[in-house]
Amino acid sequence: MPAQVTVNGPCSRTIKIEITPETIRESLADAWRNASANVQMKGFRPGKVPRPILEKKYGEQLRLEVKQHLLEEAWKSAIRDHKLRPVESPKVDSDKIELDATKAITLEFTIEVRPDFELPEWRGLEVGAPVVAVQDSDLERELNHLRSRFATAEEITEGVVGKGDYAIVDIDFEVDGATVLSREKQIVDTAGEKIAGLDAQGNITSFLGKTKGAKVTIGMTLPEDFDPPGFANAKALLHCTVQEVRRVQLPELDDAFATKVGAENVEDLKTKVRAEIERHLQSQRNRYVEERLFDALIAKTPFDLPQNLLERATDEMIHQLEHQMQHQGHDEARAKADAAAQRDRVKSEQMRALRMTFLVDRIAEAEKIGVTDKELEQTVVSLAMAHQRPAQEVFDELHERGQLGSLRVQILEAKVRKLLREAAKVFDAKTDGTNP
Repeated sequence: MPAQVTVNGPCSRTIKIEITPETIRESLADAWRNASANVQMKGFRPGKVPRPILEKKYGEQLRLEVKQHLLEEAWKSAIRDHKLRPVESPKVDSDKIELDATKAITLEFTIEVRPDFELPEWRGLEVGAPVVAVQDSDLERELNHLRSRFATAEEITEGVVGKGDYAIVDIDFEVDGATVLSREKQIVDTAGEKIAGLDAQGNITSFLGKTKGAKVTIGMTLPEDFDPPGFANAKALLHCTVQEVRRVQLPELDDAFATKVGAENVEDLKTKVRAEIERHLQSQRNRYVEERLFDALIAKTPFDLPQNLLERATDEMIHQLEHQMQHQGHDEARAKADAAAQRDRVKSEQMRALRMTFLVDRIAEAEKIGVTDKELEQTVVSLAMAHQRPAQEVFDELHERGQLGSLRVQILEAKVRKLLREAAKVFDAKTDGTNP
């Protein structure tokens, strides 16, 4: 099945293949022989079922399988023989192709291939990175964050609602002049900007300075998923009565608290937290270095991208952006419009991401870097431990979703990133005292 390949552009190829009648007849004959040898039918010994009977019962299915096999083998052979590197499998509409043992099949399709480029020298690239330094404010912030995980919200009998406090309120929801719903003991979270679990829409300040027994009326637009249904996007007045004021109380930073969270004492806790901050900052620095190295490589390596692949990647990200906006409360029309307005930015980001992907692959090939099944398995185990789930369950889920391949790509990229960073000349850059 010789193939003709036409170069349409840097990353586009049109392939034309002819499958001869002889090849079709041979494939059909092989298929019938295999079917006759393997089909078990009452009244006939294995291998002795007459072909007309097989034709009647299995003819359509067998011919479909032969056609699919011929088409797949044809394009795979063409790609292999011409050393093409497609970015995805070709889309061939087999329903429009007739399998006739007296006629040749002409198969023609266009695919996009990986860009061909010379890999520049990537060892010894110079990059400046901020110095990793844990500030006292960093340590204090993380200690307070740790304490907040064990915080309690205590009722205060005197004083007013302040920023960071909780107000426990009874709410009457009024729509079009009528009370449609009443709810008791709802939480007003002044820090999280939430009222009864709903986005506060700028109304939190109305509760600040209020005391127990105070009455507050605010206007809100109810969200799409408001429960009970029937009031989506309705303009409502919320009549609130403050029943309690609760203030967050952090546990004391003492040896007892340090022991509770797994340290020997306060000083040991500070040492461990500082070390964890340093690890995090070093990880940030490493990432910063890697991104700057990729910037340098991209600038040194101009090449064309597969345009259809770029458009599909951009469309996918725009679609994800739409869903995020809808989840944040935007209606569908506004989400589509806002996401579409960001297409140029998203496309630029996808261009950089694709260039990085092709550079990673070329470096991995040049350095013979791969990902073993054991490394994939170890990564799955780490993911399972992080989410406190059985490793086999996580593996099966990734397999069912077709995500093991993506995970393998991530592992490969991490290896190449590390190689680039270790081969680079990284120096401490002057900073304003902030961390990367």
